[in-house]
Amino acid sequence: MIYKFICPLFQIGINLVTGDKKQLKRFECYEEAYHDAECHTIDIEKYDKNGEMNLKIRRILIWIEKSDDYNGMVHETIHLVKRVFEIMGVPFTAENDEIIAYYQNYWVRTFWHKMSKDIK
Repeated sequence: MIYKFICPLFQIGINLVTGDKKQLKRFECYEEAYHDAECHTIDIEKYDKNGEMNLKIRRILIWIEKSDDYNGMVHETIHLVKRVFEIMGVPFTAENDEIIAYYQNYWVRTFWHKMSKDIK
């Protein structure tokens, strides 16, 4: 499954992918060595009709192999938070631990809401 989100705080696109890791080929970030979860930053370039790049879109992709892997999902959300903060120039430091915790909690709840519906 592929779920698409827009971060309500920073307006960054977030993709959550669950299931077979071969789905990552479409995002050009597939590697056979992946175990059960990954976090990636993906840059998508958009071109105009003259072949000139006129837009660069940055998205974050989280892949979790099993929809019931709550622990793996929580682990990957801290990578997500760190990447988003780096993109936005927000320090990822002990002084910001409260906002880090709230932001991670948002993504854990958002992802689990989707992932838990796929548990068989």
